[in-house]
Amino acid sequence: MHDAIRHEFVSGGRVPHVCLQRVLLPERAEAMHQALRDAHFQRHHHGPYPLHIAPLAQQAPGVLTDFCAWLASEDGADFHAALVDWPQKLETRQVQVSRMDVGEQFPEHRDTDEEGLAVVYNFTRPWEQGFGGVLTFPHPDGDRDLMRVPPIFNSVFIFRAVDAPHRVTEWLPAAQGHQRYSITAFMLAKQ
Repeated sequence: MHDAIRHEFVSGGRVPHVCLQRVLLPERAEAMHQALRDAHFQRHHHGPYPLHIAPLAQQAPGVLTDFCAWLASEDGADFHAALVDWPQKLETRQVQVSRMDVGEQFPEHRDTDEEGLAVVYNFTRPWEQGFGGVLTFPHPDGDRDLMRVPPIFNSVFIFRAVDAPHRVTEWLPAAQGHQRYSITAFMLAKQ
């Protein structure tokens, strides 16, 4: 089964993405959620992106910074490439820690025109369908979504980053008192 998923992912076939749940040991996932609740966030520096980010240089050393350092490392890039049998050597170009509060969203955008992987870890607890905060990929005809990925706690979503328009829907008033947390890494062909 894993070989079939890897083959389809790399060949651009039926599986241009992989979503895995329960990716970290439960106690590690809970520690990450708590570290994200305790992290120092600020408004995203790019005005059209109404969400918060946690600059890693401003965070106290601990579970969050260790995890992000691993994502940024050669071992982290190699691990994620092996999950989908990526044919090229990858390097992590960026790791971003984000939080969404009620009323925030991430408008449609494309991350890169380079081939590689976008890796999104979700640490939102709790999440209910009425909360919003869903990663969506629009259908080319523009009248519906091709795919919708909810921010399920302790999950990772890996997709081909090149020319992949996507957005995150608004974090809705039903989620009052809760935040949407994710950590995203961009792993592109090593130069």
